[in-house]
Amino acid sequence: MTIYVVQPGDTIYSIAEAYKISPETLIRDNGIINYNNLVVGQTIVIVYPQEVYTVVQGDSLYSIAASTGVTPLTLLRNNPQLSDRSYLYPGEQLVIKYNNKKGRLKINGYAYHFIDSDILKKTLPYLSFLTIFEYRLSPDGTLTGDEDEPLINMAKLYGVAPIMVLSSYNPTDGSGTASYFTQTNSDEFNRATFTAVIEKMIEKGYLGVNIYVQKITEETLEVLTANLKAFSAILKKIGFTLMLTLTPEIFYLPPGMTYLNVDYSVLAELVDYILLLSYNWGYTYGPPAAVTPVNIVRRNLNYAVTQIPAHKIFLGVPIIGYDWHFTEQAEYAVANALTSDAAILLASDVGAVIQFDSDAMAPFFTYTSRDNNIEVHHIVWFKDARSIDVLFGLIQEYGLSGAAIWNIMHFFTQMWFIINTQYEIIGPFDSI
Repeated sequence: MTIYVVQPGDTIYSIAEAYKISPETLIRDNGIINYNNLVVGQTIVIVYPQEVYTVVQGDSLYSIAASTGVTPLTLLRNNPQLSDRSYLYPGEQLVIKYNNKKGRLKINGYAYHFIDSDILKKTLPYLSFLTIFEYRLSPDGTLTGDEDEPLINMAKLYGVAPIMVLSSYNPTDGSGTASYFTQTNSDEFNRATFTAVIEKMIEKGYLGVNIYVQKITEETLEVLTANLKAFSAILKKIGFTLMLTLTPEIFYLPPGMTYLNVDYSVLAELVDYILLLSYNWGYTYGPPAAVTPVNIVRRNLNYAVTQIPAHKIFLGVPIIGYDWHFTEQAEYAVANALTSDAAILLASDVGAVIQFDSDAMAPFFTYTSRDNNIEVHHIVWFKDARSIDVLFGLIQEYGLSGAAIWNIMHFFTQMWFIINTQYEIIGPFDSI
C-alpha cells in the first residue's frame, strides 16, 4: 500500500499516470469527491489487486464467487460499488483478492436505527459486530427503545452479530444520567431487570449486549463490578456476548488520581470485550485538538494491556472531524462536526493547505471566514489515510481484537479501503 500526499500542481491524472493506475480506480477506491480540484496535503491510497476477474454475460456474484474460490461477502468488500445494484456489467473488472496479510481483526460498528439503508448495506460486509445504539436502561430498571428490527435482520443476512447497547443516555434532553449498573439494587430487583433485558434480546434476535456507562466514581465502580458479575453469570449460561464500553473521561476521581490508576482487571474478567473509546480530545465542546491523537492512544494502551487481556480489547476509532472557530477574545466556540470527506471539500472551497501533526498523526488546516464583516478564524482537525493506517497498526502491535468504529452513519470510503486491503476481517465468533 502506498499513501500518496498531494503536492502542488498534482492532478488526479498525473498521480494516476505516475502509479500506472487509472484515474477512475483512484477516485473509486478513495471516494474522492474533489477529483478536479485536489487539495495540497490530501491523501490518496494506492493498492494494486492481487487478482481480478472480467465479467462475462450470464455471470452473477455467486457464480463468480464459486469459480474463483472466494465468498460473495469478500466480493462485496472488494467491490463496494456492487452493494446498491443487483446486476453486473459484461466487461467490468471485479477485484477477487488483495494481499491483505497484515493480520486478522474484528470490526465493531456503532449505528443508530435511522442509519441510511444504502450506507448500512455498503458497510455490513466489513463488520463482525453491529452495535445498535437504541436502548436506554434507566436507573429504575425501565427499558426503552424499539426501532431496531430492520438493522438486526439486515446484519444477520451478512453474518454480522447484532449487539444491543444498554445506555444511560436520555434522548429527550441529550444528557447522560446515572446508569442502572452503577446503582445499588437488590438481588430480586436485578433478576427482574436482567430477565426483561434478556427477553427483549431474544425477542429481537440480538446475539449480545454492550453496556455503556457514564459518570463512574470510586464508589460506583465497585457497584458496577457487582452488577456486571450478576448480569454476566446469566448471559454466559445463554451464550450471549457481553461487551463494556469505557471512556477515560467518565471517571470522576479524587485530585491526583487519573483513569490510568483505575483497576480495570476485575471488569475485564466479567466481560468478553472492552471497547476503549474516548472523546476527551478533539470533540464538540472541548478545545481544538486531534481526535484520538496517536501519542495519547499509545499511552492509554500501554496501561490498558496491563489491566485487560489484549485479545479482549477493541480500540475505539472515532471518525468524525471538527471545525472550531474563535471569538475576538481568542476563545473557541462549540465546534461543528464534519466527516473527513466534508473536511477535504471545505479545504478545497476555502483554498487551505492540509497540514499534518506527526505526534498526533492527524491532519488539520486553518482558514478565515467573515461574519458581519468580522474575521473569524477556524481550525479543522479530521482523519485521513495516515491516521487510519497508524491506528490500525496499533491494533496489530498490541495484539488487540479489533476496532470499534464510532460511528458508521456515513461511509468513509478511504478507511474501509485500507482496512479491507491490508487486513483479514473475521467473523464475530472466530478466533484471532
